[in-house]
Amino acid sequence: MMQKLYPAPGDFLRDNHTFLEEHEALCQLNRGNAQTSQDKPCGPELLFGRYEQDGRPVLLFGSALPWNLCLNAPSDTAPLSAQAAAELAGWLRKEKLPIAGVTGREDLCQAFMGAYGGEFTQRSAMDIMMLTELIEPPVVPGTIRRAGEKDLETICQWVHAFYQEALHEEADPEGVRQRNQERIQKGETLVLELPGGDLASMAHTSRETERGIAISGVYTPPEHRGHGYCQATVGALCREQLARGKDYCTLFVDRKNPISNRVYRKIGFDVLEDCSEYRLQTDD
Repeated sequence: MMQKLYPAPGDFLRDNHTFLEEHEALCQLNRGNAQTSQDKPCGPELLFGRYEQDGRPVLLFGSALPWNLCLNAPSDTAPLSAQAAAELAGWLRKEKLPIAGVTGREDLCQAFMGAYGGEFTQRSAMDIMMLTELIEPPVVPGTIRRAGEKDLETICQWVHAFYQEALHEEADPEGVRQRNQERIQKGETLVLELPGGDLASMAHTSRETERGIAISGVYTPPEHRGHGYCQATVGALCREQLARGKDYCTLFVDRKNPISNRVYRKIGFDVLEDCSEYRLQTDD
């Protein structure tokens, strides 16, 4: 098995174009990070490469600090891919290259962490789900519309609530405000407004590829849950994206929350693969 490193993320994208196309929905994090920095030279804090056997990739990896190291592998090379993940961990340790943590299929993460050592904390355990054909959700009262500047404060409050509920951590207020203001300006966020004027749910698009797009930032406050608002909002986004020519929509769902999984299955989503996120604990 051979390791191959790339001088720039753009080279990683070009050399692995076939693999990334075939596994587009599963490689969205690695691909998105590489596209964002594709013309920058790789170095200690920007690293992209792969392990291959007889010219065939068995593990793709990318690290773009402050984001986690991301791992992707074909499903039919599981033992060899886990071995490659362990070899990568040993090499990173030997070269003293920094990582923030590791994200990928659970078996790959476990192999990597076991070889890397140190203390890792699980930040999330998700399922990657994909929809290619929308099953129309039940009609709910209210209007689903593009979010505007007047909605920014509510959206920011909901993002902070999501971080506290799902991730048990605090979000950076300035970063949250800036990112969601940009999303509103780009028209990426939909909200469901009830007849009385209250907002009841939101979702936005992200990580667009040639054939698909991700649905992120899905949130419904506790007082409005259980009424189908989430299904309606996510369904509206999917309907819109399929209508503009996308082959599929993806989203990440908490594996520990079977209710969410069932909600999305009802409108056409199916699980593709698991995806775990672990953060490396430091002395800071």
